Amino acid sequence: MIFANADILEQLTGKRRPSAQARWLISRCYKFERRADGTIALRMDELDAHTVSRSVPSAKRRWAVDLSQFNERQ
Repeated sequence: MIFANADILEQLTGKRRPSAQARWLISRCYKFERRADGTIALRMDELDAHTVSRSVPSAKRRWAVDLSQFNERQ
């Protein structure tokens, strides 16, 4: 298994301390482990699942009410 190193985690989260990195990762639903020394063990496939291979959701089409029948005078 390949894990993200400390530099990648800091770049991803914008945080330096492992506790702050963990809070950031939890808030974005990343799955990770904590090592005995408190550092984060984030698998590269988990990182890829959230970044590289994540598909962009299509824009939701909003439903519009047709009020043309009410605006016409008869």
